[in-house]
Amino acid sequence: MNLDKRDSFVLIGLTSIAIFFSVLFYLDLNRKIDIGDREVVGTIFFKNNIVQRKFEDEVIWEKLENNSPLINKDTIRSEAFSDAIIRLKDGTEINIDENSMFNLDLTGDEPNLEFSEGSLEVKKNDSNANQIKITSSGNEINVDSGNVKIEKAKDQELSLFVEKGKTTVKQNGKTVSVDQGKKAEFKTSGIEIKKIPIVLLSPASQKLFYTDPTEALVNFTWKVESGYESPILEISRSPNFQMTFFSEQVNGNQTTVSLKEGTFYWRVKVKNKNGKETSETNKLFVSKLEPFLAESPNPGTVIPFVQTYPLVTISWSKLTTANTYQLLLSDSNQFQNPTKRIETSANQISLDDLKEGTYYWKVIAKSSFPDTKDRETKVYTFVIKKGNQVPAPKWQRPMPETEITLDDIKQNQAILIWEGNAEIHSYTVLIAKDPKFTNLVVNAETTSNYLVPNWNGLGLGTFFAKVIGKTKEGKETESSQTLSFSVIDKKKKIEVVTNAEDSKPQSNQEPKLESMSPNGAMIQMKGKSSLDFQWKVSGLVPDRYDIVLYQHLPDKKIAIYKVSTKDSYYHLKDLSILDEGSFSWDLSVYKNSNLLLSRKGTFILALDQLKSLKPSDIEFISPKRLYKEKK
Repeated sequence: MNLDKRDSFVLIGLTSIAIFFSVLFYLDLNRKIDIGDREVVGTIFFKNNIVQRKFEDEVIWEKLENNSPLINKDTIRSEAFSDAIIRLKDGTEINIDENSMFNLDLTGDEPNLEFSEGSLEVKKNDSNANQIKITSSGNEINVDSGNVKIEKAKDQELSLFVEKGKTTVKQNGKTVSVDQGKKAEFKTSGIEIKKIPIVLLSPASQKLFYTDPTEALVNFTWKVESGYESPILEISRSPNFQMTFFSEQVNGNQTTVSLKEGTFYWRVKVKNKNGKETSETNKLFVSKLEPFLAESPNPGTVIPFVQTYPLVTISWSKLTTANTYQLLLSDSNQFQNPTKRIETSANQISLDDLKEGTYYWKVIAKSSFPDTKDRETKVYTFVIKKGNQVPAPKWQRPMPETEITLDDIKQNQAILIWEGNAEIHSYTVLIAKDPKFTNLVVNAETTSNYLVPNWNGLGLGTFFAKVIGKTKEGKETESSQTLSFSVIDKKKKIEVVTNAEDSKPQSNQEPKLESMSPNGAMIQMKGKSSLDFQWKVSGLVPDRYDIVLYQHLPDKKIAIYKVSTKDSYYHLKDLSILDEGSFSWDLSVYKNSNLLLSRKGTFILALDQLKSLKPSDIEFISPKRLYKEKK
């Protein structure tokens, strides 16, 4: 069939419209929704796999990360093999299992949780006088105190188990009290309450076990009322026991089972002359032991200052199993009288009041799980030393004798970066064609710790560079070491001859990081929806990669983001944590919980959209009155 010119234009136009709206749909589906001024009511402080939330005024589901804030009237849902622990501001905990969904409304004096399907556990903080009302399909559950577990499988009736405390339930205007150790089933004929003859003793619900090295030995115990016999222990990966991992009759009231990493649900079935009874369902976690290490300052670091006490940022690795951290800082490694004892939910603290001396520090991670021991880092040390001279800047990139190509310059990957000091106000960068700096080609002053020279003006050849810092008082530091580098047209291709035997992957090959991006580049973020990290490792198939992102400020280096991934790439979509300036990132490669290699990359972010603002685009909200200082 032949199309005339008019039909071709129509076809092209319709295709363009379809592509345009498909792109818009993709961008909307993957955008990071800003919280704005919405009311934060809690935090999701632990999760497995995919847990999502939807704002009241949005239609897009957003994937939640650990330590994500929860907003009033959020709808939360979990996918298959996913679960999460949520803590509200009043101390109430909500444990959500896989394939579950609920809406949280804390407006007014009566908190309301609208439960749709799945299973969850609510642990009410007894110090909170208000009840928690749970509604589901016209039924109402009022939790006065203690713990309750709720289940509602698809196309089935709602059921409730009161593990602890006091609860009342309501159906069709009829209110019934449900005591501890009893189960309520909401049937069309009314509410049926019965006592469960089995009490699960250990492990407690939400208990965490660590593998040693690949499995954990878990001891299960329970108590059965007289008249019941033949207990059967069931362990499953799902709360509805569709996939039973373990099911055996046990002689007595306890047994030990070896479990690998994952989330497990367990229950006990017994029988008497009237039939079978099933206990409540408890959940437990089996996890590998995450490394708990210091990130900065490096052990034995000497932090110099001249007049102003330095700002010291202490940071450590973040644990998915920890709720809060306690930093202990002391002038003795025995910590008998700590100088500082600080509680925080973050994995870093900045201090600006530390005087000259030697300091010892460690961090205690408070576990999020019941009956699980807190963890401690090793004891680390750093020294704050007063001097007469502000230290000279140190070069970070490029490395000495680096060859910078015209393609590197074109792709904004040619940047001079150095490490400065909090007491340095500005820097003078000198670039010359000779090591004695008699033939200067660049003499630039900047307040940043990086510079992108006019490469086109420099041309090709070998160059030498050094940096001198200057304090607010105008006192100059010593010059940095001289850095030499070359600007060339393009690098020569190196041909590598290999045979088929050499090209095969070797199981005992040493791991090697072949590429890492971004590194030594200036990234223009205008129009981008994510900051993209990529790398390539050869020699093994790692279990996971850890990324820690740092922002470099004039007076400190702070960790602003950390994530673990099994992929060799990561797209950071929360651009609200980024700003224009210098950044670095650490990539750690793990296999069988062992750190195999770690590398650092540096880059500069440029936000051109900020530079394009006109004065008329800016409205001052506060203060209402502005003052201009006369020079």
